[in-house]
Amino acid sequence: MAALLLVGLTACGGCQKTDAERAAKERAEIDQRLRDSVALVPYRALKLTVRADGDPRAPEEVALLWKALAETRALPDKPLTDEATRAAARTYLDLGIAFYKARKTLQTRDEDEFPLLWSRWASASTPPLPSYDAGQEHAFLAAILLALDAAEKSDRIPATELVFYELSRATPTPAWPAPLRAAVQASRGVSFCQAGYHYAAEEELTAFLTEAERLPPEDFPTLKQSTPAQSREAALAAGHFLRAWNRMGLKRERAAEDDIEQGLRSLQTLGVENELTWWGWAFIHTRRGRYEEAAASLDKLAASPYLEETERREVHDSAEALRKHGDSLPLFQQTRATLLLGRTLLARAGGLEHVLTVLLGPERAKQLYAPLVWMDRVRQHTAKLSPEQVAQGAGETLDRAREVGNRGWKALQERLDKTTAQDSPP
Repeated sequence: MAALLLVGLTACGGCQKTDAERAAKERAEIDQRLRDSVALVPYRALKLTVRADGDPRAPEEVALLWKALAETRALPDKPLTDEATRAAARTYLDLGIAFYKARKTLQTRDEDEFPLLWSRWASASTPPLPSYDAGQEHAFLAAILLALDAAEKSDRIPATELVFYELSRATPTPAWPAPLRAAVQASRGVSFCQAGYHYAAEEELTAFLTEAERLPPEDFPTLKQSTPAQSREAALAAGHFLRAWNRMGLKRERAAEDDIEQGLRSLQTLGVENELTWWGWAFIHTRRGRYEEAAASLDKLAASPYLEETERREVHDSAEALRKHGDSLPLFQQTRATLLLGRTLLARAGGLEHVLTVLLGPERAKQLYAPLVWMDRVRQHTAKLSPEQVAQGAGETLDRAREVGNRGWKALQERLDKTTAQDSPP
């Protein structure tokens, strides 16, 4: 029996997947998510339309989708009459038809066939880097969308798939600066972790830290009021904190603690003290059994003017619990706590609009954010339409829909039924 038990344990051990195998599975799931994403169609259509503007090679189906989207601008937010409701139904049904056609077209046509967005928006300006190419533009857009995804509380903007798409196209070339190549790895790690793909995130964040530690300080940019060495130290601190966050998701707390401590040492070297460092030291002091020091760090965090009142009370209660020699920080074992800190640091920086304005300028920041809000409005209106409203107001549009093909019509009906069921009261 003992021999059989040993054989069984050995066999079970061989069945365990490695981290690399789990990461490969998660990457396959991300690829499938991109292929199935509905949110990507209007986003890719928007980008392709802008980049292909005036080009005779521009696909007609994509232009028609954008035209159908543009017609939603004239729709009222809350139709008050039956006629207005029927008009909205016809408009969104036409949008569904255009959506289906454009989705098929985007399987074979690509935005990178056309000039860069930079050449459309800032043709008279010098590119941000001498080696600026399509991959770098995808990387920069991914970074901006990642900030939107992290800061958006209501989850109204479907930024996750958009970030995955941009990062999938941000393929580094030998001409890229080494820090930018490492930054793309960090962005992938953050986006994977935020979406729950922790094994894939572990690979990317570890690769980022390895690359950042390998590079000499002079390879890093000289940012405002900082030296290249300080830029490198800040990058290492950010990398360790991000990997600690991800390792908490993997339930590898000891490894996460080591990362947090290394990140805090880097911030000490830089002379940084804020909500992030107070939380970090509270966590490390708690794990080391120094409860009074941990509570003092939480007291500083609770006094931050950038926390909301409910969050401030929760942090204060955690500090009081630690003074009674608690052995954990329940608040900071949750993803919510990480979002709390992220929003607080963003507020300290002046808010999302201010950050986008500083990075892109006021006009370009508005150009980036407005289409995303508009896409959400279209999604909300489509979700509120019932099949009965569509059938009542479609008229001749139904005949055109049938001509598109049974497959496209069924897909549209299923989506309308699904969204209506989700939003209808029980």
